[in-house]
Amino acid sequence: MSEPNELAKKLLDIIPPSMNWIRTEMRGAMNDDLSVPQFRIMASIFRGRNVACDIAKSQGISQAAMSKMIDSLVTRGFVEREANENDRRHFHLNLTKEGDTLFKRMRKNAQANLKEQISCLRADDRADLEKGLLALEKLFLSARERD
Repeated sequence: MSEPNELAKKLLDIIPPSMNWIRTEMRGAMNDDLSVPQFRIMASIFRGRNVACDIAKSQGISQAAMSKMIDSLVTRGFVEREANENDRRHFHLNLTKEGDTLFKRMRKNAQANLKEQISCLRADDRADLEKGLLALEKLFLSARERD
């Protein structure tokens, strides 16, 4: 069994290049429709995080930069703002039908490319990958719940 320190080191060695590969695939799927940060905003909204300040924190950008990107997404018809009944200074963000369709199309294209990469693995390696992904899901979802 691997030691936690070695596993942590391996995660730090593997995750960043993996994310770079995924970002490259996403850029290829975007066809100049969106910037990567705009796509990440839409992904956050798609996953249920729909308050601008929360998205800004999770992406490590300023409120001002976030507002500017959201304004662009609203202007282009991909995102809509919904007034928060409890706090008029905050808005809930939702994908429009057009934004949802665009996001899903781009994600589907990237997923198809990733599928090609995964299909090159042997069946036992795919099973190991699945087990590892399930462990990562448990690890990071439980960490999020602790926050």
